[in-house]
This record gives sequence, C-alpha cells and structure tokens, in this order.
Amino acid sequence: MQAIQVEGITKRIAERFPDTTVESFQQNRINLLAPVSSMLTLAEYLRDKEGFDHVTSVTGIDYPARNMLTVTYHVGGYARPEMRRVILSITVDLPRNDAKIPTLIPIWPSAEYHERETHEMLGVTFQGHPNMSLLLLPEDWNDPPPLRKDFKLRGR
Repeated sequence: MQAIQVEGITKRIAERFPDTTVESFQQNRINLLAPVSSMLTLAEYLRDKEGFDHVTSVTGIDYPARNMLTVTYHVGGYARPEMRRVILSITVDLPRNDAKIPTLIPIWPSAEYHERETHEMLGVTFQGHPNMSLLLLPEDWNDPPPLRKDFKLRGR
C-alpha cells in the first residue's frame, strides 16, 4: 500500500470521527486514540468502509499513577490485497477502577480470545462478551489481575 492511500484512510477517519486522534508515523501504520463512546461505530466503519476485517491482538497497559488503563486493538485486513500490509491500532483510555469497554466481537469475531486474555490479565470488563471465563489462569484464581502494577507475587 502506498503512503498516499494510508493518508486517505487517516483523512477519512479524522473527518468522520473528530473526537478520535489519528496518527500515521510509517507508511503502513495508523494509530488511533478513540473515546470509548466511539468504539463500536469506529470499528464498524473500519470494517465496512476501510477493509479492516480482523483483530490480530488486544493488549493493555496499567498506569496506576494516572489511575488509568489503556486497551489497544491491533486490526488488519486480509480480504483486499492492498490492505494486507497495513496495521491499524485503536487505543482507548479507561478509568483504572472501572475499566469497561464494549466487546468488539459482533464486529470482529476474532477479538474473542484476545479480549478474554486482556480481561483476566488486566481486569478490563468487555461488556456484552459472551464468555468472560478464565482463559489462562487457574480456575481458583483469586488474586488481582497479574498485569496490574500493584499485583504482588505470593511470599514477597
């Protein structure tokens, strides 16, 4: 994909979603910082109009000093050959003590396991997710999410 095409994508996103910060710092990389309230409509737009058809990962970072968590979706497109080299990330900021975001499974079914992992590792609630059961941790896990900065190993 040529840089001008990525610029076209970023321009269309910025026009349609003025509350979203749009950055493109490489020829095939787009970063979005979006409010939670825009996530569903933004994801639908990206899938339906721009060709981003799957989630490749969901991750998050805990910022206790700022009392915030971030959640980042990395999405890509396989259906159109020119989209295969473009990576788009969507980051949202969430309050640490009430980290909730709507699930994106209805838009991108490939988000299912990634959201489950982010839920159990960081404590983010994906509202509407069909199965928020533990994926990696033991069934009897009763400690804080292990990727939170205040998580302490037992015996320390």
